[in-house]
Order: sequence, then C-alpha cells, then structure tokens
Amino acid sequence: MMLELFRTGDDIYQTLALLAFYVIAILSALILHEIAHGVVALWCGDPSAKYAGRLSLNPAKHLDGLGTLCFLLFGFGWAIPVPVNPNNFKRRKTGCVLVSLAGITMNLILAFVASFFFVLLAGKSVWEYLFMYIMLINIVFACFNLLPIAPLDGFNLVASLAPQSSYVRFMRQNHLIALIILMCVIYFTDVLGYLQNLLCGLFLDFWHLFL
Repeated sequence: MMLELFRTGDDIYQTLALLAFYVIAILSALILHEIAHGVVALWCGDPSAKYAGRLSLNPAKHLDGLGTLCFLLFGFGWAIPVPVNPNNFKRRKTGCVLVSLAGITMNLILAFVASFFFVLLAGKSVWEYLFMYIMLINIVFACFNLLPIAPLDGFNLVASLAPQSSYVRFMRQNHLIALIILMCVIYFTDVLGYLQNLLCGLFLDFWHLFL
C-alpha cells in the first residue's frame, strides 16, 4: 500500500511531502480512534482512560511500535488500546456498545470530512494528497476494525450485544486461532477491499453532488 500511494511523486521533494502526509494521516487515524474510545468511556462513567493520560494528542501515549510499523508497511495496524472498565459504566451494556463503536465512528467522520477537502482541492494543490491519505487510511482503519474478530472493535461490539454466545467464548479462549482467522480474512478475501471501495465511492459521490 505504501509504495502504491507514493507512485504519484515526480521528484524527491514531492515524495518526501507525500511521506509526511502519509505519516500525518496514520497518526491522526490511530490517535483520534483511541481518544474517541476514551472520551466515550468517560461520558459513560469510566474515567480509566483519562487517569491513564490517554485523552492526550501526544503520539507517545498511544502508538504501538509494531502496530505503527505494520500500518506504514502493509496498510493496516493498531495502537495501544485505551484502558476501559465496563464496571464503571452507568449502563454497562449501552456503554460497551457505544465505546466499541466510538473509534470506528471517529475514523468514518475523519474520512468523510477529508473527502470533502480532497474533492475541493483535486488537481489544484499538492495538499489534495494529504486529504486523500486521511480519507483512505481512515476508511481502511474503520473497515479493519469492523471485522468481528478478537480483539478488534467489531468483536467487542458482538461481545457487548451477545456476551454469552459460543462464538464470543471461542474467540476469547482461542487467541491464536482468532489471529489466524484475522490474517486469512485480510490476505485471502477481498471483503476489506469491497468495504473500502464502497465507502470511498459513497463519500466522493456525495461531495461531487455539491462541488
């Protein structure tokens, strides 16, 4: 993914600019995703993320070295999950559902807003690439986290809605199998590509109606 994104660079200076834009897009996607989890958890009554200093924009508070490297090289990755204690929620089930959806929702909002600026600046400025990367990477991150496979947000959502299901118990007890399933979904199916193309097309078509 990384090499594909940089094929538009005509010279070393433009390539460096594209690299900077790519890193900014990754940082914003990862950091704001985790902050969204923490903020919604706080709204629901759990201050764990706040007390752990995870509501900060400081990248050092959020980035996982291996997860960030994977994002740079392969187009998907992860940050350090924010601490969440469901026992503190005013309404446990509702809180778990909202916190599970918070990060994905944040990524989709960022992608939607970035798609506006991408359409607005298309063909006019090198800054269009910053918003293109923000749009694409946030869509990738949202779709990746939608997968109902532990420990992704999609699985946490399923676990919140059906905590006693056999599927949830299996995923929690078989971490290695869950990881293998996740890798197989990523490398041997096009479900992520389908979702990414669908959302990207919807966002761009929406703004093309007005711009």
